[in-house]
Amino acid sequence: MQTIPISDFTQSPEDYYLVDVRTPSEFEEAHILGAQNHPLGSLNPSEISFKSQGKQVVLTCLSGARCQKAASELAGSNLKLAQLDGSLMGWESAGQPVVRSTPSGIPLIRQVHLCVSTINLTAALLAIFVSSSWAWVLVGTGAGLFIAGATGFCGMGILLAKMPWNRPAKQRPEACALG
Repeated sequence: MQTIPISDFTQSPEDYYLVDVRTPSEFEEAHILGAQNHPLGSLNPSEISFKSQGKQVVLTCLSGARCQKAASELAGSNLKLAQLDGSLMGWESAGQPVVRSTPSGIPLIRQVHLCVSTINLTAALLAIFVSSSWAWVLVGTGAGLFIAGATGFCGMGILLAKMPWNRPAKQRPEACALG
């Protein structure tokens, strides 16, 4: 996949359709001005093709790892794909402006930490006081954390990202109810 240098992108941003493949809550927290959020877990090549109107599609995420996965998913879609050099971290390192908002809740990674620690604490207490079989829950969460660290794929993070409290306000039903 081609890499677009930040200087090329900033000289003519109108020539590109910038796709941020991070979760909506990550995107809401910080993103490049003009980027469109198309989360990796729900990429729709037809939608991106329609919205990009023939422009080169430039993928971005936090560091670039999810861009590679997104490129694999979009490979057969006839889109002209490229990756922004360094993604959001590279953009910020180059001194480019970032749109930031105050997170509307607990950051996703902290939600994962809270869930895993609650599960582990509960399983440990059950293993001590009820049945040693509960120790297998600890093995399962440990394996999940190992896989997340080794591959960058966090099933619990994906699940939590789909929860109502992690959707941007414009997608929450209650945001539309009273105007």
